[in-house]
Amino acid sequence: MKTLYSVYREAIKCLQDAGCDSPEFDAQQLVSYCFGYNKTGLLMNSGTIVDDVKLIHFEDCVKRRALHEPLQYIIGMWDFYKYSFKVGKGVLIPRPETEILIDFAVDKIRQNEYKIVFDLCCGSGCIGLSVAKMCPQVKVYCVDISDDALEYTRKNKELLCCDNVTVVKADILDGTSFIGLPRPDIILSNPPYVCSSEIPSLQREVHFEPKLALDGGDDGLVFYRQLSEIWYPLINRGGYLAMECGEEQADDILSIFLKKAEKGRVIKDSAELDRVVIIRR
Repeated sequence: MKTLYSVYREAIKCLQDAGCDSPEFDAQQLVSYCFGYNKTGLLMNSGTIVDDVKLIHFEDCVKRRALHEPLQYIIGMWDFYKYSFKVGKGVLIPRPETEILIDFAVDKIRQNEYKIVFDLCCGSGCIGLSVAKMCPQVKVYCVDISDDALEYTRKNKELLCCDNVTVVKADILDGTSFIGLPRPDIILSNPPYVCSSEIPSLQREVHFEPKLALDGGDDGLVFYRQLSEIWYPLINRGGYLAMECGEEQADDILSIFLKKAEKGRVIKDSAELDRVVIIRR
């Protein structure tokens, strides 16, 4: 028989030995997931004898994490912005810096009474669905080419009860993808932006995520060029295109768009890195 605290400490040791970046945090999250105790509950119930069936599940989860499978995939849910989203293999894991897109969109919608928003390369739908929840008066179109990703988008749409969201399968690199869609006031996108040659050197956890959601071509800018050529001209006058980008890409992206647009700016993330490029239509 093992106590809650002893299995927690064993998990930390296992994850440390495996080289995981945050073994204590990961172990606590898995305790919460498998046994139902948050950080405070863990301390208050440290001497509790754990259930054998739950222990088997917990130890399996720890082994998966020790192999560097993302914690988010193991748990199957992850908090993003103000909501929780279902995630798993086949979909990009929501990251805090992406929340900048939502804050920007919500602010502009409330200022200008915009009605139509596109979330291109939507993945789990975390961007578009968050905007839809914050601004129920708008119509949001979540667009992706991946069936796996769109399955999560639909699950999350149902989870969050977003009746104002339409899920669309389309290739944003295809010039005919927009046929049948209304003209948007705002386009939001977290497109693939990793240079193809850099993907093998990414941390081990990232290799569990779909390459389709990461690979931005030889220079990481393939999707931005298509956003400029195909999607930007569709935006209603006075609207915006807001795109997440990688480090040191913002200037190149601005150069692409400022051949057509008069105004563009960059928003930094909490680490003071260029993270979101904004283009006015």
